[in-house]
Amino acid sequence: MNIARKIAKESTITFSGLVYGNINRYLYAALLARWVGAEFLGIYSLANSIMLISEVLGKMGLETGIMRFVSRLDLEKDSQKIQKLIASALKMTAIFSLVIMSVLIIASGFIATKILNQTSLLTSVLIVFAIAIPFNSLTLVSAFATQGFKRLKYKTMVTQFLNPTILLSVMVICFWFFSIESAIMLPMLITGVIGFLVMIIVLKKVSGVTNDQMLKTKFDIKLLKFSYPLMFVTILQTFMHWMDILMLGYFTDAVTVGLYYPAARTAGLLQALLLSFLSIYAPMVSQFHAAGDKKNMANTYKLVSRWLFMCAIPISIVFILFPEKVLLLFGEEYISSAQILIVLTLATCIQAILGAAGPTLSMAGYTKLVLWNTIGAFILNFGLNIYLIPEHGVMGAAIATFISLTVVGLARVIEVGIILKISFINRKIFKPIIAGILTVIGLGLLKNSLMAYHTLVTLALAGISSLGIFGITMWILKIEEEDLDFFKGLGVFKRNSN
Repeated sequence: MNIARKIAKESTITFSGLVYGNINRYLYAALLARWVGAEFLGIYSLANSIMLISEVLGKMGLETGIMRFVSRLDLEKDSQKIQKLIASALKMTAIFSLVIMSVLIIASGFIATKILNQTSLLTSVLIVFAIAIPFNSLTLVSAFATQGFKRLKYKTMVTQFLNPTILLSVMVICFWFFSIESAIMLPMLITGVIGFLVMIIVLKKVSGVTNDQMLKTKFDIKLLKFSYPLMFVTILQTFMHWMDILMLGYFTDAVTVGLYYPAARTAGLLQALLLSFLSIYAPMVSQFHAAGDKKNMANTYKLVSRWLFMCAIPISIVFILFPEKVLLLFGEEYISSAQILIVLTLATCIQAILGAAGPTLSMAGYTKLVLWNTIGAFILNFGLNIYLIPEHGVMGAAIATFISLTVVGLARVIEVGIILKISFINRKIFKPIIAGILTVIGLGLLKNSLMAYHTLVTLALAGISSLGIFGITMWILKIEEEDLDFFKGLGVFKRNSN
């Protein structure tokens, strides 16, 4: 199987999971927004952002480190070494995440009432979410370890099918049979526990690692040294992702955060595209770099960047042209965030298009450079939020996110070009650009007639029209040979016998 078909096949597995998972999480957010209102949604958003940032500290970057180390070893000849690496990663994660859990529980009251000026309910939610941190951290490290075997189905099964299903189901049960408070708190904890139990069983089956190895193994210092810079990268990226929510919580109130969250959650759907490609792209690039295969490394970088462009554009156009209809899914009170959705969609679209550069640097060993890039972007984002939010409110937070993601994306693309001497820009990238422009024009002409229908009908017709116009234009401009291989890998076209 050539590279294009391999990426397509594995990305399809991940993307199908991400689509299902994001639909469930999106439905979860939409129902929560409708049932509990903007204030309670804001409290959930603040607690969720703090938990996810704390989770990064618990993982210490070991999820990326274990994936890279395992992907570079021979799965048969080095099976014992792989088991020791995985056991060490899990042991370190367990210890670090338990420490972080304890610190967050102790500090929960201070964070909720003194820093964010919220009610005692946020304290309770933070405590429950903190208990979920060790389970979530171990689940993710285990999932990335299976990804190092270049098998994405296990990670996808647990993190994108099982966990979102449990999260949504428990929330509905808690809301209808217990209380609003339980609907906010309990789903995260129950999902974390069940997801961990399933993922650890899967990991043992795939790797052969045992409980005894996990208890007796020593810390792998080499793995930790590689991973901890990535922890700072990830925590800064996570801070940036949730910076707008946290800063709005500090400068405004839970209601404002609740009104902002649906737009941020919707724009964030584009990250599913990035993650679906990078899940197989990262270990492949690591393998090419280890083998000194610069040609395949460069070609894969070009392919993935162009495909991210092709996939992100049609979806982004729908969000940008029909923001009011999209936010109506959460309820009428959230329509006021329509302009926020447009800005955040542009930000995440750029992040997706330029997103392959970051993992390229990481897998090539330039983790400290990636860290410094992220530190710079974090400082920029933090400064912009302080400057813009007090004067412009939610729009200021959105603009800060847009500028920060664009700057760090461009910086990484330039660095890949200078250091690794590879670039995704060539004549082939202009075809999706032309197709995107024509799609904006075509869907813009159809907008008034589509807006008259029910929200779901409008969005369905807009999505079909966007994909149709974009796809037909790409076909007229002539699809590249590797794009045909990609579609064959997806199963869109019948594979040839070769």
